[in-house]
Amino acid sequence: MAGRPATCPPSGTVSQTLSNRASVGVHDPRGADGVELDVHLSADGELVVHHFYNLGSSDDGRGLVGEHTLAELKALDSGGWFDEQFAGEPKPTLAEVLVLYKGRARLEIDLKDSSVGFLYQVVKEIEGFDVVDDVELTTAHYPLLTYVERLDPGLRTGTFFYEPPGWMPVRLAQKQALDWAELLGIAVVHLNLALITTDFVDELHGRGYLVHGSNLDSAAQIRQGLQRGIDQFSTGSLGLALRMRKELSAGGNDRAK
Repeated sequence: MAGRPATCPPSGTVSQTLSNRASVGVHDPRGADGVELDVHLSADGELVVHHFYNLGSSDDGRGLVGEHTLAELKALDSGGWFDEQFAGEPKPTLAEVLVLYKGRARLEIDLKDSSVGFLYQVVKEIEGFDVVDDVELTTAHYPLLTYVERLDPGLRTGTFFYEPPGWMPVRLAQKQALDWAELLGIAVVHLNLALITTDFVDELHGRGYLVHGSNLDSAAQIRQGLQRGIDQFSTGSLGLALRMRKELSAGGNDRAK
Protein backbone atom coordinates (compact mmCIF):
# COMPACT_ATOMS: atom_id res chain seq x y z
CA MET A 1 0.00 0.00 0.00
CA ALA A 2 1.23 3.53 -0.57
CA GLY A 3 1.29 6.43 1.85
CA ARG A 4 -1.50 5.43 4.23
CA PRO A 5 -0.38 4.72 7.79
CA ALA A 6 -2.77 3.75 10.56
CA THR A 7 -2.87 4.61 14.20
CA CYS A 8 -4.79 3.78 17.33
CA PRO A 9 -6.01 5.57 20.43
CA PRO A 10 -3.90 6.55 23.45
CA SER A 11 -3.74 3.01 24.79
CA GLY A 12 -3.92 1.40 21.38
CA THR A 13 -1.59 0.66 18.51
CA VAL A 14 -0.13 2.46 15.50
CA SER A 15 0.38 1.01 12.04
CA GLN A 16 2.21 2.09 8.91
CA THR A 17 1.14 1.39 5.36
CA LEU A 18 3.48 -0.69 3.24
CA SER A 19 3.98 -0.08 -0.46
CA ASN A 20 7.42 -1.65 -0.41
CA ARG A 21 10.11 -2.18 2.20
CA ALA A 22 11.80 1.09 1.33
CA SER A 23 8.71 3.08 2.24
CA VAL A 24 8.88 1.92 5.84
CA GLY A 25 12.61 2.29 6.22
CA VAL A 26 13.36 -1.31 5.20
CA HIS A 27 13.61 -2.60 8.78
CA ASP A 28 11.68 -0.05 10.86
CA PRO A 29 7.95 0.71 10.73
CA ARG A 30 8.75 4.19 12.12
CA GLY A 31 7.28 3.69 15.56
CA ALA A 32 4.14 2.04 14.21
CA ASP A 33 2.64 -0.96 15.96
CA GLY A 34 1.24 -2.39 12.74
CA VAL A 35 1.56 -2.42 8.96
CA GLU A 36 -1.14 -2.34 6.29
CA LEU A 37 -0.49 -3.96 2.91
CA ASP A 38 -2.30 -4.99 -0.27
CA VAL A 39 -1.65 -8.52 -1.51
CA HIS A 40 -2.13 -9.71 -5.09
CA LEU A 41 -1.75 -12.95 -7.03
CA SER A 42 0.82 -12.61 -9.80
CA ALA A 43 0.29 -14.12 -13.24
CA ASP A 44 2.37 -17.14 -12.20
CA GLY A 45 0.53 -17.66 -8.93
CA GLU A 46 2.81 -15.91 -6.40
CA LEU A 47 1.69 -13.62 -3.56
CA VAL A 48 3.10 -10.12 -4.07
CA VAL A 49 2.64 -6.83 -2.21
CA HIS A 50 1.67 -3.68 -4.12
CA HIS A 51 -0.77 -0.83 -3.45
CA PHE A 52 -4.03 -1.08 -5.40
CA TYR A 53 -4.35 -2.85 -8.77
CA ASN A 54 -2.46 -0.69 -11.27
CA LEU A 55 1.27 -0.38 -11.80
CA GLY A 56 2.94 2.96 -12.51
CA SER A 57 2.24 5.14 -9.46
CA SER A 58 5.10 3.86 -7.32
CA ASP A 59 7.16 2.01 -9.93
CA ASP A 60 8.09 2.06 -13.63
CA GLY A 61 5.56 -0.58 -14.67
CA ARG A 62 2.32 -0.55 -16.66
CA GLY A 63 -0.90 -2.52 -16.54
CA LEU A 64 -2.36 -4.59 -13.72
CA VAL A 65 -0.32 -6.39 -11.08
CA GLY A 66 -2.04 -9.70 -11.80
CA GLU A 67 -1.06 -9.56 -15.48
CA HIS A 68 2.66 -9.89 -14.67
CA THR A 69 4.82 -12.70 -13.35
CA LEU A 70 6.66 -12.34 -10.07
CA ALA A 71 9.98 -12.02 -11.92
CA GLU A 72 8.57 -9.17 -14.03
CA LEU A 73 7.23 -7.41 -10.94
CA LYS A 74 10.51 -7.88 -9.07
CA ALA A 75 12.38 -6.27 -11.97
CA LEU A 76 10.49 -2.98 -11.55
CA ASP A 77 11.96 -0.05 -9.60
CA SER A 78 9.57 0.07 -6.63
CA GLY A 79 11.71 2.22 -4.34
CA GLY A 80 12.89 5.22 -6.35
CA TRP A 81 9.55 7.03 -5.96
CA PHE A 82 10.13 7.13 -2.20
CA ASP A 83 13.78 8.18 -2.14
CA GLU A 84 16.64 7.84 -4.63
CA GLN A 85 18.63 5.80 -2.11
CA PHE A 86 16.02 3.07 -2.55
CA ALA A 87 16.08 3.09 -6.36
CA GLY A 88 15.78 -0.43 -7.70
CA GLU A 89 14.13 -1.81 -4.57
CA PRO A 90 11.94 -4.75 -5.69
CA LYS A 91 8.38 -5.41 -4.66
CA PRO A 92 8.21 -7.75 -1.67
CA THR A 93 6.35 -11.01 -1.61
CA LEU A 94 3.97 -11.69 1.25
CA ALA A 95 6.49 -14.16 2.67
CA GLU A 96 9.21 -11.48 2.71
CA VAL A 97 6.92 -9.11 4.59
CA LEU A 98 6.02 -11.79 7.13
CA VAL A 99 9.71 -12.50 7.71
CA LEU A 100 10.40 -8.80 8.15
CA TYR A 101 7.60 -8.05 10.62
CA LYS A 102 6.96 -11.28 12.51
CA GLY A 103 7.00 -10.46 16.19
CA ARG A 104 7.56 -6.76 15.46
CA ALA A 105 4.25 -5.45 14.12
CA ARG A 106 0.65 -6.41 13.54
CA LEU A 107 -0.46 -6.80 9.94
CA GLU A 108 -3.62 -5.68 8.15
CA ILE A 109 -3.62 -7.59 4.87
CA ASP A 110 -6.05 -6.34 2.22
CA LEU A 111 -6.94 -9.08 -0.28
CA LYS A 112 -6.93 -7.75 -3.85
CA ASP A 113 -7.63 -10.98 -5.73
CA SER A 114 -11.13 -12.43 -5.53
CA SER A 115 -10.59 -16.18 -5.85
CA VAL A 116 -10.87 -18.82 -3.15
CA GLY A 117 -7.60 -20.31 -4.34
CA PHE A 118 -5.86 -17.00 -3.68
CA LEU A 119 -7.41 -16.78 -0.22
CA TYR A 120 -6.26 -20.33 0.52
CA GLN A 121 -2.67 -19.40 -0.40
CA VAL A 122 -2.74 -16.31 1.81
CA VAL A 123 -4.12 -18.21 4.80
CA LYS A 124 -1.56 -20.99 4.40
CA GLU A 125 1.25 -18.44 4.25
CA ILE A 126 0.01 -16.75 7.42
CA GLU A 127 -0.32 -20.09 9.20
CA GLY A 128 3.10 -21.20 7.98
CA PHE A 129 4.74 -18.19 9.62
CA ASP A 130 2.64 -18.65 12.79
CA VAL A 131 1.29 -15.09 12.77
CA VAL A 132 -2.46 -15.79 12.85
CA ASP A 133 -2.91 -13.83 16.07
CA ASP A 134 -1.17 -10.77 14.58
CA VAL A 135 -3.14 -10.54 11.31
CA GLU A 136 -6.40 -8.98 10.19
CA LEU A 137 -7.68 -9.80 6.70
CA THR A 138 -9.70 -7.11 4.92
CA THR A 139 -11.19 -7.00 1.43
CA ALA A 140 -13.88 -5.47 -0.74
CA HIS A 141 -14.51 -8.97 -2.13
CA TYR A 142 -17.08 -9.69 0.56
CA PRO A 143 -17.69 -13.41 -0.11
CA LEU A 144 -14.05 -14.08 0.79
CA LEU A 145 -14.66 -12.76 4.30
CA THR A 146 -17.33 -15.38 4.98
CA TYR A 147 -14.98 -18.07 3.64
CA VAL A 148 -12.07 -17.19 5.95
CA GLU A 149 -13.68 -18.86 8.95
CA ARG A 150 -13.86 -22.16 7.05
CA LEU A 151 -10.12 -22.06 6.46
CA ASP A 152 -9.01 -20.73 9.85
CA PRO A 153 -11.54 -19.58 12.48
CA GLY A 154 -8.73 -17.87 14.39
CA LEU A 155 -8.11 -15.26 11.68
CA ARG A 156 -9.62 -11.84 12.34
CA THR A 157 -11.49 -10.16 9.46
CA GLY A 158 -12.76 -6.67 8.74
CA THR A 159 -14.09 -4.45 5.97
CA PHE A 160 -14.78 -0.81 5.09
CA PHE A 161 -17.86 1.39 5.31
CA TYR A 162 -17.62 4.72 3.52
CA GLU A 163 -19.21 8.16 3.75
CA PRO A 164 -22.87 7.77 2.81
CA PRO A 165 -24.26 9.52 -0.29
CA GLY A 166 -26.07 12.81 0.22
CA TRP A 167 -29.53 11.28 0.16
CA MET A 168 -28.77 8.72 2.90
CA PRO A 169 -29.15 9.70 6.57
CA VAL A 170 -26.15 8.73 8.72
CA ARG A 171 -28.39 6.61 10.95
CA LEU A 172 -29.40 4.48 7.94
CA ALA A 173 -25.77 4.05 6.84
CA GLN A 174 -24.88 3.03 10.39
CA LYS A 175 -27.69 0.47 10.50
CA GLN A 176 -26.54 -1.02 7.21
CA ALA A 177 -22.93 -1.18 8.43
CA LEU A 178 -24.05 -3.03 11.54
CA ASP A 179 -26.19 -5.44 9.53
CA TRP A 180 -23.38 -6.11 7.04
CA ALA A 181 -20.89 -6.69 9.84
CA GLU A 182 -23.17 -9.34 11.26
CA LEU A 183 -23.83 -10.95 7.87
CA LEU A 184 -20.13 -11.06 7.00
CA GLY A 185 -19.05 -12.30 10.42
CA ILE A 186 -16.26 -9.72 10.67
CA ALA A 187 -14.49 -8.63 13.85
CA VAL A 188 -13.31 -5.13 12.83
CA VAL A 189 -15.60 -2.42 11.43
CA HIS A 190 -13.67 0.22 9.42
CA LEU A 191 -15.66 3.48 9.40
CA ASN A 192 -15.45 6.79 7.58
CA LEU A 193 -15.47 9.68 10.07
CA ALA A 194 -18.99 10.61 8.95
CA LEU A 195 -20.22 7.35 10.49
CA ILE A 196 -18.28 7.65 13.73
CA THR A 197 -20.49 8.86 16.57
CA THR A 198 -20.11 8.01 20.24
CA ASP A 199 -23.45 6.21 20.33
CA PHE A 200 -22.64 4.09 17.27
CA VAL A 201 -19.15 3.22 18.54
CA ASP A 202 -20.70 2.20 21.86
CA GLU A 203 -23.24 0.02 20.05
CA LEU A 204 -20.54 -1.68 18.02
CA HIS A 205 -18.45 -2.27 21.13
CA GLY A 206 -21.49 -3.66 22.89
CA ARG A 207 -21.82 -6.22 20.12
CA GLY A 208 -18.17 -7.19 20.35
CA TYR A 209 -16.70 -5.34 17.35
CA LEU A 210 -13.46 -3.40 17.16
CA VAL A 211 -13.92 0.02 15.55
CA HIS A 212 -11.36 1.37 13.06
CA GLY A 213 -11.50 4.98 11.87
CA SER A 214 -10.58 5.26 8.19
CA ASN A 215 -8.21 7.94 6.86
CA LEU A 216 -8.17 10.40 9.75
CA ASP A 217 -5.49 12.78 8.47
CA SER A 218 -5.87 16.09 10.30
CA ALA A 219 -5.50 16.84 14.01
CA ALA A 220 -9.22 17.63 14.20
CA GLN A 221 -10.19 14.33 12.57
CA ILE A 222 -7.85 12.31 14.77
CA ARG A 223 -9.10 14.01 17.91
CA GLN A 224 -12.75 13.47 16.95
CA GLY A 225 -12.17 9.80 16.28
CA LEU A 226 -10.33 9.23 19.54
CA GLN A 227 -12.86 11.19 21.59
CA ARG A 228 -15.67 9.14 20.11
CA GLY A 229 -14.06 5.92 21.31
CA ILE A 230 -12.54 4.22 18.24
CA ASP A 231 -10.02 1.45 18.82
CA GLN A 232 -7.67 2.22 15.90
CA PHE A 233 -7.44 4.34 12.77
CA SER A 234 -5.63 4.90 9.49
CA THR A 235 -3.95 8.22 8.71
CA GLY A 236 -1.63 9.88 6.25
CA SER A 237 0.05 11.73 9.14
CA LEU A 238 1.85 9.12 11.22
CA GLY A 239 4.08 11.58 13.10
CA LEU A 240 1.10 13.73 14.05
CA ALA A 241 -0.88 10.68 15.13
CA LEU A 242 1.94 9.40 17.33
CA ARG A 243 2.30 12.81 19.00
CA MET A 244 -1.44 13.08 19.60
CA ARG A 245 -1.60 9.58 21.03
CA LYS A 246 1.12 10.49 23.49
CA GLU A 247 -0.52 13.80 24.42
CA LEU A 248 -3.98 12.32 24.86
CA SER A 249 -2.58 9.42 26.86
CA ALA A 250 -0.86 11.86 29.21
CA GLY A 251 -3.86 14.17 29.52
CA GLY A 252 -6.70 11.68 29.53
CA ASN A 253 -9.24 11.12 26.76
CA ASP A 254 -12.63 12.68 27.45
CA ARG A 255 -15.12 11.28 25.00
CA ALA A 256 -17.52 13.48 23.08
CA LYS A 257 -20.11 13.01 20.36
